[in-house]
Amino acid sequence: MPREVIEWEWEEAFDKFGFGDGDGWNGTDIVADFIESLGYETQRDVWGIHNYVIMDVIVRCGPIQISIIPLKTNINYDDPHGYLPKGLIQQLETKFGKRRAEGLVRTMPHARS
Repeated sequence: MPREVIEWEWEEAFDKFGFGDGDGWNGTDIVADFIESLGYETQRDVWGIHNYVIMDVIVRCGPIQISIIPLKTNINYDDPHGYLPKGLIQQLETKFGKRRAEGLVRTMPHARS
């Protein structure tokens, strides 16, 4: 069976132009599910007509929900390395690898019919 290899970075789940600007495979749910497995909550939504991104990362303190993304953040445009907690970034990099520019690439095999 033919296969297509998709190179991607976890940061794309926070990027309005990530995952080919929404024109193909999207790994936002993979990244968000992992963040939620660490005890956070995520808010995911469409941006425009075809982009699907993480809009917020939340911690719950009893009935209160607190965003861990600073208010001044230009969400889905700013680099998540600039606003996510370093500990969360380290966990994301451990799970998914570092940026391509730093020498690591993660791939997702995608079967085509």
